[in-house]
Amino acid sequence: MTTPRKTPWLLILLLALVVVAGSSAGTYVYISQNVHADEPVKAQPKPQAPRLVTIAPMTVNLVNERDEPSLLYVGFALEVADDATQTQLQAYMPQVRSQLLTLLSGQNTTQVITPQGKAALAARILDTLKQPLAPQQPEPSVLRVLYTDFIVQ
Repeated sequence: MTTPRKTPWLLILLLALVVVAGSSAGTYVYISQNVHADEPVKAQPKPQAPRLVTIAPMTVNLVNERDEPSLLYVGFALEVADDATQTQLQAYMPQVRSQLLTLLSGQNTTQVITPQGKAALAARILDTLKQPLAPQQPEPSVLRVLYTDFIVQ
């Protein structure tokens, strides 16, 4: 058995080992946190708001098989890829509206009232607006056609 004299030394040695291990662990945690604090935080890119060009609502006559008068009242916003396209469309707005009126007036009433017809019409509008508006002009980068008003009467 151990003598009473050795027990306090053993207890002091064990206590010293616990203190050294605890301080080592604390130092490691402190240093590892400071290392991560020195690294620059990578900024997450902020999602940009969509660039929209609003087309004022327009009313056009539609083609009808029953020879009854029918009207389409439609307004939309165009989502564009860049500021250059936004500026270009706004500068050529009378021409854009003329192209849209011509396209819309040739539509059939029974086709545009269905969801599939509205989607097909949006695709045709998109194709029309992707054409250059003037010679020596780049093609407009129109991404989507978003209906804001759509009434068939």
